[in-house]
Amino acid sequence: MKKKIIDLLTKITHMFQQILANQANLIKAGYKSNAFAPLVWFNAVANPSLIIGACYTNDIALRYLLGILAALIIAVSLIAYIVLLIKSPTLLQSESFRIEDKKLDLIAQKGTDVIMINPVDLTPQPLQIEKEGGKND
Repeated sequence: MKKKIIDLLTKITHMFQQILANQANLIKAGYKSNAFAPLVWFNAVANPSLIIGACYTNDIALRYLLGILAALIIAVSLIAYIVLLIKSPTLLQSESFRIEDKKLDLIAQKGTDVIMINPVDLTPQPLQIEKEGGKND
């Protein structure tokens, strides 16, 4: 039993180290997804910890407290998402989407009234086999 708990804790620690390393790379690159992302990351770390703690405790009061706290965090996150959705939905869009949208707006302001879109055929062309004297090479 002790060995299983140590193995589980080792796996969880390794998982968190990978998550933090990935986040450090994203922060170094200057990537920001949206206004809701920090709350999602908080949920991703806090809720599993609270739920695992609630499952492994023998104290009933502590089990209910941890469960209520996990549910409260989820409820606050949902309320925050709904408020952002109603008040300022652009904050829920990714930074790269907002940049591309701004580029298109600038192009539309500087350009003509009509935007020309040239269709491109992306289907692969079949290879043409030349026949010489009725034989294929």
